[in-house]
Amino acid sequence: MPKSLAHDATPTVARMTLPEVFTLVGPDLAEIEDRLATIERPDVPLTREIMDHVLARRGKRVRPLLLLLVARLGKNVDRESVLWASTVVELIHTATLLHDDCLDGTELRRGVDTVNHRFGQQPAILMGDYLFTKGFDLLCEHRLVEPLTILTRHTHRMTCGMNREFDGWHDAGLSEEKYLQIIDEKTGALFVSSCEIAAELGGLGDEGFATISAFGRDLGFAFQIIDDIFDFVGDPSEIGKPVGTDFRLGFATLPLIHAFELGDRGDADRVAEWFARGDIRDDEWTEVRRFVLESGGVERAREQALEYAFSARDRLSLFHGNDEVAPLLATVEYMIARGR
Repeated sequence: MPKSLAHDATPTVARMTLPEVFTLVGPDLAEIEDRLATIERPDVPLTREIMDHVLARRGKRVRPLLLLLVARLGKNVDRESVLWASTVVELIHTATLLHDDCLDGTELRRGVDTVNHRFGQQPAILMGDYLFTKGFDLLCEHRLVEPLTILTRHTHRMTCGMNREFDGWHDAGLSEEKYLQIIDEKTGALFVSSCEIAAELGGLGDEGFATISAFGRDLGFAFQIIDDIFDFVGDPSEIGKPVGTDFRLGFATLPLIHAFELGDRGDADRVAEWFARGDIRDDEWTEVRRFVLESGGVERAREQALEYAFSARDRLSLFHGNDEVAPLLATVEYMIARGR
């Protein structure tokens, strides 16, 4: 279980800032970008055009960054293996976004047109399939058997989460337990994959593997809950999509679940009716946002996100004495600051 919010003391190790972290791994991240850019394009003009469009959209690269930083905890790590594994994790993540956008009917991601909006649903689905299979093919090509095993297992979990989320579409009664199960599978799977692959390649041993896997799970929870909070309070120019997207699409997130639990019953019933109906008007969204904020739904979700972030930070105590833990701690501290 996550730690109490009272547990808010930064471990006594060397401190780093996030810009220093990116400077440290900048050459590796640049190499990953180069590898993404040179991945084989199919001999189909439209497919090549779509792939160029997809890979030109620079995301946060959170999962490759996590894999790079965890791998640094090990000794005598093979850099080529780490770089290829990181590249594949980003490919798989990109594939999931393409399929997600098709399911959601999303038109904008990372500030640009989604593939399904610009090119159509069928090409977007096919491109997602191509990136999935190309990623696993690259792991086979470079004989990365353990990363392949780990990523296969967690990619299956991720698809279970996507199916579970779709099953709860427009369900105003979705429970907190089911929501956490969905994000554990859908978002947490690739966070955990990145950590476990890095622990395996870094030779961290059984205890290190289990600890860093739990670290990735906690971090995945914190990351997704914070993203869900931004759907109510974020700046569209920063999050790359309009606020209210999840509600309009019919996905019950933690701030809304808590608002239904904590808020005025009459307001909750009205918002639940709009949520089940879908296709809400702008004035209705204004009322929804007011309800979620005034009920305390956002604050309750924020507390939980921070609890998971603190728990992730505490798990790194196993690696204190290892100089390479500082960049990971800086990444978690950034998550904590972002959540506040």
